[in-house]
Amino acid sequence: MLNTAIIGISGWGRIHYEDLLRRRERGDIRICAATVINQAEEAEKCAFLQSIGCRIFDSHQAMLSEFGGKLDLCFIPTGIDLHAPMAIEAMRAGANAFIEKPAAAVIEDIAAMQAVERETGKHVWVGFQIACQPEVRRMRALCHSPEFGAIRRIRGIGLAPRTDSYYRRNLWAGKLRKNGAWILDSPYNNALAHYLHLALLFAAAPGEIPEFRSVKAQLFRVNPNLECADNGCILAVSGQGIPVCFHASHTPEKLNDLRIVIDGEHGSVEWTFPGTTYRIGEECVTLANTGGTELRDLMLDALFARCTGRMQGDCCDLECAAVHTRVVNAAHDSSPVMEVPAGYVEEYRDEELRWGLKGFDGECSAAWREGRLLSRRVYPWLPEPAEVFLEGYRRFGGSLLRQAPVTGSLSAGREGNAGRIAAPCA
Repeated sequence: MLNTAIIGISGWGRIHYEDLLRRRERGDIRICAATVINQAEEAEKCAFLQSIGCRIFDSHQAMLSEFGGKLDLCFIPTGIDLHAPMAIEAMRAGANAFIEKPAAAVIEDIAAMQAVERETGKHVWVGFQIACQPEVRRMRALCHSPEFGAIRRIRGIGLAPRTDSYYRRNLWAGKLRKNGAWILDSPYNNALAHYLHLALLFAAAPGEIPEFRSVKAQLFRVNPNLECADNGCILAVSGQGIPVCFHASHTPEKLNDLRIVIDGEHGSVEWTFPGTTYRIGEECVTLANTGGTELRDLMLDALFARCTGRMQGDCCDLECAAVHTRVVNAAHDSSPVMEVPAGYVEEYRDEELRWGLKGFDGECSAAWREGRLLSRRVYPWLPEPAEVFLEGYRRFGGSLLRQAPVTGSLSAGREGNAGRIAAPCA
């Protein structure tokens, strides 16, 4: 039975809290400690945790000090900027760590966590639970088989409207940075990060980590109140020459869509959250995908197995999660976050205020079908993106964000970015 702790039980932490209660009932874990900074608001949860012998703390530092060497696994469902520092503190206190996606805002903070993994012998896993679907493993195996033939391209789309209240839910939503540390909160780095990560993983067979040689992007914000982007069109090319084009938006006009298509020499596979459609030759079949609590439990099964030294099931480690962060960082080094001219912005006031980009649904759908970025003929204010080459890309540049240098990085002073940018930075 594993000894566990959790930092935060509100917001998305509620999902982790429910996971822990469910697995405690099964006899898999003990919930030894919890850090809850808003105990008055979470009085009922705190009272229950105390009733089962869980210690409640005001700070994670006090909790890790008290339970140093006594925990097997610490759950960290906190803000993006806190993943790396809290995971490092947990490992140095003798615990493995499970952090939310994305693993970190910048790749040098992932490198800092990996260094502490080597130092302590502890490990960090990341909550990209969709990558744990058994169907995803089967898809990856099929798409890298002779039956499917060479992969010609991978196309992902995530159109998920967000209202004004979404950006008011915390102090860092839609921000570039918090207290000097990068956040890069955006659809492709937060709400739709699962799906960008999945599209990138399809470029390699199961058990392999895909490598990418270049990235181009168009990043822009329709909501005028944001710092970061609420739209991202990203084109990444794998080391084997497979183009992965992903469109993520929180400001479509009417569309709400989520799918990934792998186009191959002899057919195609289309993944959606409910099911996967296989089209090979003349055959076409749709099979249901694992989701909900069942998927969470599959991920937790793999996570607990790794904490006990077994390798059972799929669970995303830092190397796997870094694929996503590296591409997101390169996207920001390829494109500034453009503010859309007011004449292209539509405001919708149904139950809540939200924003849309005029003509986006048609142009985005066409670009997705063709596996390309948005047309600058349709949106002439889009800059020509630089092509960022990822060989030796070890540090986020961030110069296109036109902000003061970041002082809060865990890896300040490390070797600079050795990646090349094929076009001048605007």
